[in-house]
Amino acid sequence: MLETILKKQNPWWENKAFKFGIFSRSVLPELIKNLSNDKIIALLGSRQVGKTSLMYLLIGHLLKTVKSHNIFYFNLDDFELRNLFSSADSFLQYIQADRETKYVFIDEVQRLDNPGLFLKSIHDLNLNLKIIVSGSSQLELRAKLKEFLVGRLRQIEIPRLTYSEMLNLLPNTPKKSVLENMMLYGSYPEIAKQDNIEEKKLLLNDIYQTYLQKDIADFAKIENIDAFNKLLILLAAQIGSLLNVHHLSKTLRVSAQKIADYLDILEGTFIIKRLYPFFKNYKKEISKTPKVYFMDLGLRNLLLANWQQLALRSDQGALFENMVFLELYNQDVYKLKHYHFWRTTNQTEIDFIVEEGTSIKAIEAKYSNSKNPKAFTTFKEYYPKAVMGLITSETIGKVP
Repeated sequence: MLETILKKQNPWWENKAFKFGIFSRSVLPELIKNLSNDKIIALLGSRQVGKTSLMYLLIGHLLKTVKSHNIFYFNLDDFELRNLFSSADSFLQYIQADRETKYVFIDEVQRLDNPGLFLKSIHDLNLNLKIIVSGSSQLELRAKLKEFLVGRLRQIEIPRLTYSEMLNLLPNTPKKSVLENMMLYGSYPEIAKQDNIEEKKLLLNDIYQTYLQKDIADFAKIENIDAFNKLLILLAAQIGSLLNVHHLSKTLRVSAQKIADYLDILEGTFIIKRLYPFFKNYKKEISKTPKVYFMDLGLRNLLLANWQQLALRSDQGALFENMVFLELYNQDVYKLKHYHFWRTTNQTEIDFIVEEGTSIKAIEAKYSNSKNPKAFTTFKEYYPKAVMGLITSETIGKVP
């Protein structure tokens, strides 16, 4: 059985399978740079964001200079295949580690019982091995890696498609239509390539149901799935708004601690992102309550069952604000920047504050209004060295 599975997975590229239906991603050059260091590369991200496709693209890049018998790909969604990873010795014997550098790609590495210890034991042998792994649940992968890979691992979060990537994928589609498509149906690669609107909705539902079954029921062991689902719907209805955990607790009749746990799980599985206020101890600045954004607007609209066109929607501004956040966040490959919002007690507000080292950028998202908001003037009084930027539907591809 094992040999059958291995033959199926290696060497799959001899059939040139990696050329079909796969397009390049903007993060690929950074991944290629990391092939030459001694770190284990971990590609993290939601299901269906293209982690496997990126592995295929990396293999395609390697095949220009590396012999195919020195490249290995394993997808651990195949249960029987995991026997090969029962010990470092059996694994190294199979790949025949020698003087030639071997490139080992392990998809869905969190399927192993103890991937952290397994990878550490191989890495610390200092063999000619470059290991690239993927995981669909940051929460699960971090729980299993723990302290084993400190200093040995470089984590790179793979996003859904950015606006510029979507434009490249749909070169004959007007920019406005591309933007509206992303705000309505999100930016999962498979959904982006789909022309049929009903099929887009069905694919989004498939992704969501798989997420509930594998990440939530199987790993997180959440028993009250009904409350979890209702929480997601409530969050979807208030993107860009202040998050009141105690109000959610009362509405769902679930403890505030349980709500906090659910929010951690949602963020750890790439469904939402919380942004906390930016403040430097000025008395007039709000310093506690976060906002929430969805990492895919298609999933957000699925939860609300709202597929109305943009011009008819009352949440157009909130959708665009969420979209701008995704653009800012997804273009930060190594997540070295810090993202906040700014609000004073008299409700003067700026959508996004981006910190990078000592520099501060204040960014407002306005779908159609191209005038600089008055809040910029107020923020300058507090932070005179800050750079201001306004992003509209016309300038969304140009991050300040």
